[in-house]
Amino acid sequence: MTAVTDKLAAASIALTLLGLSTCTALAQKRYDTGATDTEIKVGNIMPYR
Repeated sequence: MTAVTDKLAAASIALTLLGLSTCTALAQKRYDTGATDTEIKVGNIMPYR
């Protein structure tokens, strides 16, 4: 009975790790205006006196 439990635990861990690793791979890149993979523009829209 212990061998079956060990195999079930190993399979559960493997499926959990597989599920967690695919979640990040499916994420799409979504950026606001002014942001790209290599550059982020930082600025201020308030007028200076």
